[in-house]
Amino acid sequence: MSTAASLAGRYERFRNEVFSGLVEESPVLPGWTDPMPELQLQSLWFAGEFGAEFTTVDGQRVTIRDFGVWNSGAGPDFAHCAVLYNGEVLTGDIELDPDVRDWERHGHGGNADYNRVVLHLFIHAPPEGRAFTRTAEHREVPQVQLTAAMLGDAFAKPVHLAAARLGRCATPLRAMGETSLRSFIEASAQFRLLRKSKRVHQCVTAHGREQAIFQSLAQTLGYRQNQRPFMVLAQRLPLRGLLSMEPAAREALLFGVSGFLEATPYDAAKDATRDYLRQLWEHWWKLRGEYSRWREPPQELPWKIVGTRPGNHPQRRLGALAAMLNAWGKISHPLKRPETWNRESWTKMLVSLRHSYWDQHYTLTAAPSAKPLAMIGETRVNEMLANVVYPLLLPERPAVWAEYLDLPALLDNQKVRRASLRLFGDSPLAPMFQKKLHHQQGLLQIYEDFCLEDDSACAECPFPERVMQWK
Repeated sequence: MSTAASLAGRYERFRNEVFSGLVEESPVLPGWTDPMPELQLQSLWFAGEFGAEFTTVDGQRVTIRDFGVWNSGAGPDFAHCAVLYNGEVLTGDIELDPDVRDWERHGHGGNADYNRVVLHLFIHAPPEGRAFTRTAEHREVPQVQLTAAMLGDAFAKPVHLAAARLGRCATPLRAMGETSLRSFIEASAQFRLLRKSKRVHQCVTAHGREQAIFQSLAQTLGYRQNQRPFMVLAQRLPLRGLLSMEPAAREALLFGVSGFLEATPYDAAKDATRDYLRQLWEHWWKLRGEYSRWREPPQELPWKIVGTRPGNHPQRRLGALAAMLNAWGKISHPLKRPETWNRESWTKMLVSLRHSYWDQHYTLTAAPSAKPLAMIGETRVNEMLANVVYPLLLPERPAVWAEYLDLPALLDNQKVRRASLRLFGDSPLAPMFQKKLHHQQGLLQIYEDFCLEDDSACAECPFPERVMQWK
């Protein structure tokens, strides 16, 4: 994708130059100013967001050869891992703690379940002295301190929004001319897409292509509020294991590990819901003991239900994931074999998915719908295309860039509205650059890169003066 890469590269250079001379050219990323939930830390690690090559606290190089599996039972967080340390491949487990001293605080040093640990990861350490990691067999375990800087673009900065008013940049943007402005927004959208591509392929490197596809598609089913729980669920339940199960058992595992099954009162259920719950429980009661660790705080999934539209309820989205797994061969084939990719047939296949229960139910406690409900709508498919498919296929099939440019805009959201107001106000340019998905993505990137980085309420932001240099 030479054109996109060159435009994205130009946007990146422009972005870096805007604040040159005003801040350090390579500013240090903020640290762990607020405690990050341990579950989120584990998920970021398992997705490969921190990388795969590290230096231990005593200066030795260590490379992750295999991230293993997320352990559902007693013992370390991740099992069956492989790391290259001092020229030797060590196989065993990995433990991740918020604080290095948690190893002893939680009694791991005297617990034989932790004797196979080959790497101890942590975020915080005592300001003075050093806490060592030793097993019950008195073996010292290599330690790696994870930092915010390792996450790069994946680091979750504090959420804030620029004031919802017209910015100083609106005047020069209007004066740029439509051609230059269109080029600028397209370049920022390309830059954003390439960053997504990098993250998807980091996951491919960590877990293989098909597992990365599964995790990424599952995440899109979480919409805005539940993306992380869906990602964690897909990380905890590897695709290979799910596909080896019969569909009913697979679905029971999804709903059981999610916590929804045991939270739904069977005695109060009626008709089709009671039959559906009975079918799930026939399998889940045999599996629940193995996954008991994940059903207790702080390991349970942090679902957000309040404020969620009925059609976006995570129980219903989980039903969609089950339906996708039932058709997984057709869904994954063109993503594993880019030369077979066809957007029209892939979209048609997804929107045609059906489920005997979720075709007519929003949740496990809701009454049946009077009309059939689509499992996955075209808007959700476009979300998958934008955030998973095109980022995945782009390096191998550059022609998908033209398809990306053709995608219609997704549903409106607060950030897009704020970005448009900030950059265009009530100018005729505002609706002109919200018709396509790449318009929205480009506006969001500009808003994040400049509006959210400026702390002078627009007064001293250098972007309005510099943007006129874009031709």
